[in-house]
Order: sequence, then structure tokens, then C-alpha cells
Amino acid sequence: MPERPRTTPLIQVTHLQAIHLPEAGLWLDPPVAKDRAFVSHAHSDHVARNRTAICTPLTRDLMLKRGSAGRRTEFLTPNPGEVMELDGFALRLLPAGHVMGSAMLHITRLCDGAALLYTGDYKLRRGITGEAAELLPADTLVMETTFGLPRYKFPPAVEIAEAMVRFVNEALVAGGTPLLLGYSLGKAQEILGALRSLPHPVMLHPSVAEMTRLLAPHLGALPACAPFDVARAAGHAVILPPGAPQIDELRERAACRVAMVSGWGLDKAAKYRYRVDEVFPLSDHADYPELIETVERVKPRLIYTVHGFTREFASDLRRLGHDARALGQEEQLDLSL
Repeated sequence: MPERPRTTPLIQVTHLQAIHLPEAGLWLDPPVAKDRAFVSHAHSDHVARNRTAICTPLTRDLMLKRGSAGRRTEFLTPNPGEVMELDGFALRLLPAGHVMGSAMLHITRLCDGAALLYTGDYKLRRGITGEAAELLPADTLVMETTFGLPRYKFPPAVEIAEAMVRFVNEALVAGGTPLLLGYSLGKAQEILGALRSLPHPVMLHPSVAEMTRLLAPHLGALPACAPFDVARAAGHAVILPPGAPQIDELRERAACRVAMVSGWGLDKAAKYRYRVDEVFPLSDHADYPELIETVERVKPRLIYTVHGFTREFASDLRRLGHDARALGQEEQLDLSL
């Protein structure tokens, strides 16, 4: 892609309740309903009952299954990589590597070629399930920085998967019931992918089973699964969402070993904070090295950080010579003394 003149005006970005591109009349992952919004993925904190939602076909299906779309929501669902023109802009959805169906938004102003990339939640490394992320150069980068501190560097997914299998096998051999806690959309499917070679059946919470049935064509081989039943849980690995009331019931009835699956598992106190026996640091978000790599590959003139350690990561980028700001937050910019 040829380099655009650095004098080309940037696409305007504002933050009023959510990220807004006023020239395009487009909101990005607004938490409250808007006339027209890009929805990066189907997690509940990124969706609202918008009048028009731009998303991937799979995200649309997930939103409808979860009841998070309005009854009158109009969906515009270009396939990843397909270009859609809208009010003087070219929109292209790129795989984000987050949960199934997730996408970044690359938007280009047709009159002068100014481009913006909004990552939404994403990661660059390949997960256990799902597709790899794609990046395109842009003048403005709006990037998620959930793990925007140098201490957050995730181990390879294959190593975490092997550790989860050992955890399950050791619990079952000892006569216990291994419980793995992960969100029903995304993390639960990663856990299932990690256990695909397990000879023991895996018992799924109803919300996990519902999402897995919809995503099954995209997941590849999975272990044998059974519907959740507290009375029959012994001898199974069990996948439950965090906070499910059945966790306490299972702990009362069986000798359980409980593991949380979360990127925050890298924090030293995570095991005690979650009150579990083990924490596996498997995340659907970019770690610190991937955030830096994103900036290097996109080569933006201006960077906005959103979510997580926004100020800290923006400050790090400024020290590296980038124009970076935490979007929607007042901050004291670093001074060159």
C-alpha cells in the first residue's frame, strides 16, 4: 500500500459515551444503542440494540442467539476482507483473532485515502481455536490495550493446553472432579480445543453447550461432550462460566479441583483472588509485545489507546517517539526536558 502524504487530514475520532467517527456517522462498539455502529464481536460489553449494526456474519448469528440484538436491528455483514462503501468511506473487516467472529475495522476516506484501523479486542498470536488476526497500515490506530504493561507476556497456547490436560488427568486419577472456568463464548471453546485429545468425556454448562453447538463447524475436532448434570459430574472434566451457581454445589458434593482460565493468571495473586486451585494464563487479548508489534506493523501517525492500561501504554509509545494518547482521558503528556 503506497504511503499517504503526511499532510492528509486524519479521520476525526471523538469519545462521547463511546468511540465515534463523526465524519462517517459511525460508532465503534458502543455500550448503548446508536443509529449505526460497528460491533467487533459478540461479547455483551461490546453490543447494544443499535438500529444498524456492521459486523461479521458469525457475530450477527451469535448476537441473535444470545438475544443481544434489537428486534429491529438491521445488519450489514460483509465477509472478512470484503470492501463495503458507506457515505464516502470504504470499510473492510479484518480477522481480529479474539473470539470466533471477531473483526477489526479498517476504514478509508475515499476522497483522500486517509485510513483508520480500529482493533477492537484482538490478539496476534494464534489461539487454540479460531483464525489469526490480520493488520493493514493506517494513519490512525485505535487500539485495545487491556494488557498494556511490560509484565504481560503470555506463554505459547500449546504449553497452556498441555498444562490444562495434566491438571484434568491428575484430578481424575486422584478421584476428583476437575472444574475449568471460562466464559461461555470464546474461552470455553479454547478450553475444549485444549482438551480435544482427552479420553475422558467433558461436561458442559448449558450456556457453554449452546455457544459450542453454534460454533462447532468452525472449531475442528472436539472431545466427547455431555450435558451438565451435578449428580453425574464425577469422572468428567467440567467447563463452567465463572460465577455459575453450580460451582458451589459441585464443591459441596464432590472432591473438586477448580481452575480459572484467564489472562490475569499472570498476576502473582490471581490464584488467591479467584479462590481456585490453579489459574491458566490463556487470553484472547494481545499481550505487551503484540501491542508493540501492532504499532510497528500499522505504522500510524496517531495512536489512541482504549481499555485497560491506556495511559501507561500511551506513555511508553511516546517514549518510543510515537504520537499516542489515551482516548477519552485527560492525561499529562510527557515533556522532553
